[in-house]
Amino acid sequence: MINIERIKNKSVPAIIGLIILGIIALVLIFLVGCFIVGMVIFAGDIFLSRKHVNTDIQEYTKYVGANAADEYKSKWGMDESIWPDKITDDMDVEDFKMVYYNPWDAQYLGYLVVNYADEDYAKEVERLQNYNSTDYVGYYGVTGEEDYELLAVYADPYYGFVYALTDGKEKIIYAEEIFCNYYMDLKYEKYIPKEYLLDGFDASGNNPYRKEQMKEMQ
Repeated sequence: MINIERIKNKSVPAIIGLIILGIIALVLIFLVGCFIVGMVIFAGDIFLSRKHVNTDIQEYTKYVGANAADEYKSKWGMDESIWPDKITDDMDVEDFKMVYYNPWDAQYLGYLVVNYADEDYAKEVERLQNYNSTDYVGYYGVTGEEDYELLAVYADPYYGFVYALTDGKEKIIYAEEIFCNYYMDLKYEKYIPKEYLLDGFDASGNNPYRKEQMKEMQ
């Protein structure tokens, strides 16, 4: 005769064992899943964090203007109309660089140095001086005491600067530092000559302006 109680007694440890194995399996699946997700995020971070540096003036319109590539068109809504719409044959381009960096939030750094003939220089200076410049002194430590004459500036207390400088002769320097979260992950000092930055500009991770803004948000 079948002993039901004996079968029940033998089944209990087996059931408990299966439950334990099931829990272990679920924990392992969870850990493996976390690992896979982490690797995907890490790989995506590496991919997105690549710095794109371009010094080819022939590709100027890829980065600036209405026909810019998608990732360069908006630039956090910053007004780039200070920069020329395009590069023409009568513009003597001395230097050009565009840097794109996206560790999670897109950042842009660029400058264009143009030497103009007399009449063209006068026209461009007039265009820039007629631009409705914004307040900018005090943002990110900027003092307003520039080595070059500031012709026009569009500044945002969160997203940075777009501006134009001149040596007062024939040279105009267009520059931009566009970012968010009150600092740049990009080591901008490596990519732009210091004299092209606004005086006092500090967008490093521990910049005093960021600390002040974060303190006010608390």
